[in-house]
Amino acid sequence: MTEARSTSPGGKVHGFAMGPGGFRIGNLIFCGVLFLGFTIGIFWYQFHRIAPGMTIPSVSQLQWGYFLLLLVLLPAETVLSALRMRLICTILQPEVSYRTCIEAELANAGMAILTPSQTGGGPGQMYMLYRGGAKAGTALTISLLTFIGTMVSLMGMGVYTLLAVGSGRIGPLFAGAVYTFTFVAALILFSAVWPGFLRFGISGSSRLYRRIRGGEVPLTEWWPPGKPRTGSAVDRMGPFAIKLVDILYVYREDLVQFLRKGKAVFLLNCLLSLLFIFSRILIAYSCVRFLGIRNSSLGEIVGIQMALVFVTYFSPTPGSAGIAEGASLAIMGGIVSAGFAPYYHFLWRFFSVYVAAFAGILLILHSVYFDVRKEVRRKWKRSDPPPMVGPLAT
Repeated sequence: MTEARSTSPGGKVHGFAMGPGGFRIGNLIFCGVLFLGFTIGIFWYQFHRIAPGMTIPSVSQLQWGYFLLLLVLLPAETVLSALRMRLICTILQPEVSYRTCIEAELANAGMAILTPSQTGGGPGQMYMLYRGGAKAGTALTISLLTFIGTMVSLMGMGVYTLLAVGSGRIGPLFAGAVYTFTFVAALILFSAVWPGFLRFGISGSSRLYRRIRGGEVPLTEWWPPGKPRTGSAVDRMGPFAIKLVDILYVYREDLVQFLRKGKAVFLLNCLLSLLFIFSRILIAYSCVRFLGIRNSSLGEIVGIQMALVFVTYFSPTPGSAGIAEGASLAIMGGIVSAGFAPYYHFLWRFFSVYVAAFAGILLILHSVYFDVRKEVRRKWKRSDPPPMVGPLAT
């Protein structure tokens, strides 16, 4: 099966568009401003809550051994997430390197803080996988399989949290996770079993759009990828719709292939998902201990942080800004006092979110700049006049 690749000066890379024409620059800037606004606002509120005479962290009580542990835990989520991606690639796209998977995970973190409810994380991840050699449909499959691994791990953690912490704190959040997981799993299964149904909707929308535009958008005959193009076409639709449908059918074939060959890899995917989530929880524990707070056990912090994971994972603000700190302020209030809260939350978010996200944004900007520059140079070469031949040539 082959798949054409194309880019455009707007930054589009065969369906995974970054910048103008894809993730619109204006929308990303707006979400970035929202992220900064929510973050600055919640920290201003936390510092404002510190009344005169309250105890705040002092240098003498800092436990520097836990700071070293934070430095060790800092890359753990990226390394483990990239490893599970690489394991899936061994089944679906072996030529994708571990370095590409690292870049894809960083892009995921970077785009997650610039889009509502972290919706841009997946497309950012797929963009980097595509640049690294994965087919567009395969990049989608890899991203969905890692997401499902995360969801399975969250479900297991949710059951533990219900038993350890109780349903009073986590019950509604856990129910929301169950509904979300069920919906996503059903959508993935439905797309794999009946891709023709989704194709019918996509092609119908394409023809409707053409009718609205007065026939300006051309319709192209379509056959399933890899099938001989003989006889009557299976469908007719616009060029963008064809890209979407091709990705859908490639995804279906990849998913069938993975379920046939990669059952053990999927179990490892779930295990690595559990490990990187647990590493994030250990970051919170290490931040508490670094500040010299010892009024809680590891088990208590683990149970509370598991509950908090559901809040941050499904929150609607860019990068969970404001909601993550606010929910933590409420749920960790019995452990972290008001005088320590802003310092704890800055450390927690710095090591679990800010560093990886900032690195991911820089990586995406560099990649988009490189892709756009390469496409512009290619178009310039196309527009150069052919060399003169014959008696008039110099």
